[in-house]
Amino acid sequence: MTTSHTSIPDPSAGDPAAETGQPPQVVIVGGGLAGLAAAAAASEAGLAVQLIEGRRQCGGRAASFEDVSEGTLVDACQHVAMGCCTNFLDLCRLAGIEQWLRRDRTLWFIGPDGRRAACTPASWLPAPLHLAPLLLGMRHFSLREKLALAVGMLRLASWKPAVAEAVEPTAAAWLAARQPERVIELFWQPVIESALGESIDLVGLSAVKKVAVDGFLAHPTAADLWVPTRPLGDLFGDRLVGWLISRGVSIMTGRQVAAVERDSRGRTVGVRVGDELIAADAVILAVPWRAAARLVPGLLPPVDNAFAGSPITAVHLWFDQPIIDLPHAVLVGRVSQWVFQEEQNAHAGMSANDDQSHHCQVVISASRGLCGGDRKLLLETVVGELKGIFPAAREARLLRSRIVTDPTAVLSVRPGVDRVRPPAESAVPNLFLAGDWTATGWPSTMEGAVRSGRLAAAAAARSVGRTAAPLTADLSKNRLIRLLARS
Repeated sequence: MTTSHTSIPDPSAGDPAAETGQPPQVVIVGGGLAGLAAAAAASEAGLAVQLIEGRRQCGGRAASFEDVSEGTLVDACQHVAMGCCTNFLDLCRLAGIEQWLRRDRTLWFIGPDGRRAACTPASWLPAPLHLAPLLLGMRHFSLREKLALAVGMLRLASWKPAVAEAVEPTAAAWLAARQPERVIELFWQPVIESALGESIDLVGLSAVKKVAVDGFLAHPTAADLWVPTRPLGDLFGDRLVGWLISRGVSIMTGRQVAAVERDSRGRTVGVRVGDELIAADAVILAVPWRAAARLVPGLLPPVDNAFAGSPITAVHLWFDQPIIDLPHAVLVGRVSQWVFQEEQNAHAGMSANDDQSHHCQVVISASRGLCGGDRKLLLETVVGELKGIFPAAREARLLRSRIVTDPTAVLSVRPGVDRVRPPAESAVPNLFLAGDWTATGWPSTMEGAVRSGRLAAAAAARSVGRTAAPLTADLSKNRLIRLLARS
């Protein structure tokens, strides 16, 4: 992938539609959530949209694979949104796929001793008091530990970098001086690593503050889980894509963009796919950072080793009967972090259909060096932990398994990484960037990806004299939370 120059004339300044009578053309490279969100926003702004995806199906990392044993789609890794993910949820609503997101108000924690804690924020209490039932429901903590956790979350919300600090502290360093060890191990570590996809030893405190404020303290519905009930490949690769096509978006899959073409002044004039030049008044690169750097060498800001990915591992298990009587659970103090039951099994409860396998998925974030890289040991460990927690698992027979690891699943939000995350606008007036690695104000999540696509589409629309809709507003924060976050 290279950038080349061509003698193709410059596109007209301002709105090309003023001279041609045709809407401005924007080409989006990449069909992940960022690219799909950009396509939706650009189309709404009145632009003609051409999206090009190198894989056979859109969706990016929010993808599924086929379980050949049953001919069904299985998500490579469980994706979950929270109530604070306003732009992601808005896109799902617009596309008509929100109906396939299950809303879980209760968070299930299972402590090291196997005791369950059903933690449900109170919808009738103002923030941050709405968290009181959630904290009180954590049966694996003493009253003193619960109070320490509450105080720690409020202190985190009011944290801001000291002027004298050259680098912001990591979550682990800050928490070690302010929280009991058990509270760190049994709450902060699983919550932070699940939300940010990175070890608490590496994440910067500003990203953790974002989770605490927007994900828990901001609003009584902020911590709600929105769990897909259909495969991601169906939701995003088929239904979201189908909705975009119905709105006039042209989508090309299975084709690689080889180059971004620019004129003698450096402005983008289109992209090259094979021998074909697809002309564009604006181009949005919605691909991973390294792919974007190859397409436009020298345009992205230089980064160091801190700009890295973090791995997430999903352990897929198929048993001959249901083993879990919960829709999900946070497994604290174990190698396994989250376990999710497949939606069809969740509806079936504990009444087994002997002719059907029952699928569940264990998700482990920041999984580098997991079990020393021994996948057999990892499988034995995870299955052993499930058998120690769920009585039905002790009687069930494991039919098959599959371990899926994405080594760069999310951008590692280490201290200082926000200083090198580029904005949507590039040095080229009509070339824009999207992806959860760009500067969105959010960590590397589905919400961050959707926001990046919408920000890039808005910038592209402005470059051709059009206006795109603004981002969906965050959940409202009351005065107390605003004061805490700004203090």
